[in-house]
Amino acid sequence: MMETETQKKKTILTKAADWAKANKSWLLVLAVLLAAALLALWALDAHRSAQLSALRAEYAATTEKLNAAEAETAAARKVLADKTAALAALQTANDRRIQEVTSNAYKQARALGDDDLLAAYNRLITGARQRNADRERTDSGD
Repeated sequence: MMETETQKKKTILTKAADWAKANKSWLLVLAVLLAAALLALWALDAHRSAQLSALRAEYAATTEKLNAAEAETAAARKVLADKTAALAALQTANDRRIQEVTSNAYKQARALGDDDLLAAYNRLITGARQRNADRERTDSGD
């Protein structure tokens, strides 16, 4: 009775060994299939490794280009900031000069007598009329 219980409790490895003894030709086919599967997996791994290496190289090149573009952008931003500061300084100086000129013109106008002021105004109007007449002649093709 004990022997039958022990025979029933055969492990999977024991059953596999018994099957291998009984079916040696199928075992050879199974070994060839396993070898083919391992070869296919190795080839797939090699292919994926090659693709991964190519992608890493492409990523490194793209990163290098991106870093160069960022450096170029930073340099352009610095130039823009410098030019903006220079423009602001020029505008401030120009505004100051306009105020000075306006102030001086106002002082000179107040210092003039009424006759001199009227004569200066008439010269200004006459000059503007002449410039407009010159423009009209140039525009009409004369």
